[in-house]
Amino acid sequence: MHKSYPKIFTLLVSFVIIATSCSDSSHPDLTGVWEIEELKITMNTFNNSDSAEVIEANGKNWETKMKSRNIRTYYNSDGTYHSLHKDLNDNITYDPAGTWKIINDSLIIQDTFPKPVTYKFKLKVQEDLVEYWGLEDFDQDGKADDEYYSKQRRVEEVGSRK
Repeated sequence: MHKSYPKIFTLLVSFVIIATSCSDSSHPDLTGVWEIEELKITMNTFNNSDSAEVIEANGKNWETKMKSRNIRTYYNSDGTYHSLHKDLNDNITYDPAGTWKIINDSLIIQDTFPKPVTYKFKLKVQEDLVEYWGLEDFDQDGKADDEYYSKQRRVEEVGSRK
């Protein structure tokens, strides 16, 4: 064996370890259970009309305003998620699920249930607080022109479901 092979191998292994640890730390950790603290959805052409509709709620007025429990979104470390919606009697009313990933400054969510839909949001994470915003078709009028903003707080670590 050539004398420089062990040195080259050591350098390559070191490079892989450094590159892996740098790339892992560059992405924020979303794993856990999150609840909405603030929500604002502006539907600029509500149902294809020239009028706008705005939905705003926060953690304090969520149940009164939305007539449901606060949404709990579970981001798992394997890249899967589901977003549990319950009525005020704690009955599950909606539970979309799919995959999630972070690319640069964006959160990509791909619903696989109940139907395939992809969402892309700009993302800002500060420890147990995340903000994301983007455009989607919230009013289901066929146009992804509805402005979505959400601030969420991590309320549990994954695996400790209540």
